[in-house]
Amino acid sequence: MTVKQYLIIDDTESDALYLKSLLDKFPFFTLAGIAPTIESAMGILATQAIDLLFLDINLNGQLGLTLLKTGLKLPPVIITSAYPDYALESYEIGKASDYLLKPFTLERLHIALTRALQWQTNANNIIEVDAVFLKMGRKIQRFTFQSIDYVEAYGIYSKIYADGQMYLVNERLATLTELLPTRLFIRVHKSYLIHIGKITSYDRHNIWLGQVKIPIGQSYRTRLEGLLSLFENNE
Repeated sequence: MTVKQYLIIDDTESDALYLKSLLDKFPFFTLAGIAPTIESAMGILATQAIDLLFLDINLNGQLGLTLLKTGLKLPPVIITSAYPDYALESYEIGKASDYLLKPFTLERLHIALTRALQWQTNANNIIEVDAVFLKMGRKIQRFTFQSIDYVEAYGIYSKIYADGQMYLVNERLATLTELLPTRLFIRVHKSYLIHIGKITSYDRHNIWLGQVKIPIGQSYRTRLEGLLSLFENNE
């Protein structure tokens, strides 16, 4: 994976440095600069190849969302703000991949990074990243979405079954449910998240991925109504 350059647009130095300290934990990201105003940010965008923007809402009297309305071609944008008031407007503009409320955790930032990198604009096309990087012990492991069959909860960890092997990763199942794209993965039980494309058969109570049987949790049945509707008339 190539290293991604990011730009922080924030007029509060302590907030910018805190964000940088978190991003330093991800080896595939490097800081291109910290800009306290929209004008200085536009100068950096004009001279450097930026892959990701972190945009604060309040910038010394300026509204950060103004940058999203300029018509400039921008990389994925993650909003960072201490106020939730502008979340809806930022999504309506359509150029923000996520909205982080300060102070945010490393885990929440991880989710935001994954969301941002899953959609990158190139002209009028959407290029979707096909993999996720997850921590295993002290190392980072790359998993392509297609390689993952299913994920099983294991306390504060999760077991990922991919390419015929089991990998123990340092993430809860709830976090992985957020990280993995919903177009490909669905939660079918409190302990299981499965790749939809790997389903080979199913009945009212279980789903099979090849020879592996996954139970369907009662509270998740409504999400699978379309899949299970053929069996409703047999009760």
